[in-house]
Amino acid sequence: MTNTAIRIPTEIYEKIEFQASTEDKTVSAIINNILRKYVSWDQFVSDIGFVFLQKPFVRNIFEHVADDDLVRAAKTSCYTGMRDAISFIHGKNDAESIVDVLKLWFSASNFINKVIQADGKIEFRIQHNLGRKGSLYIGTLISSLFADLNIKSKEALLKEHSLVIVFSSTSKK
Repeated sequence: MTNTAIRIPTEIYEKIEFQASTEDKTVSAIINNILRKYVSWDQFVSDIGFVFLQKPFVRNIFEHVADDDLVRAAKTSCYTGMRDAISFIHGKNDAESIVDVLKLWFSASNFINKVIQADGKIEFRIQHNLGRKGSLYIGTLISSLFADLNIKSKEALLKEHSLVIVFSSTSKK
């Protein structure tokens, strides 16, 4: 850990201090989280083509797209964008890099998520609130990323506003 002194405008510091007190964290912890998010995700999002949209809008759009079209989009242009994000951020495409970038995406999208890596498997639990088609889209996209490593999902549970998808953590060559 490096100690440093930085100048922060008073009004920004006060907002950070307020957030720290409401979350029962230190100001330093909040600032470190902000910096970590910036260097691992925020500085790349515009370069790799991500935009921020409201969830109700995305859910509405998904409802007007046929399942086959949604799966095709997830497997092509959306997959390509996420694969590029993984390469851009990590410079390599392995399971660890995929998991890391997916976690960054979920966090930036305010998707409640839990990734469990144990017993030779990687399990994603994602609460997205984008409807059944959101689950279809996210599940297809994640499956496509792991397919690059010859890793297929062992099980997938797609629900109205959440999904669980499990992969073996080793590839099958």
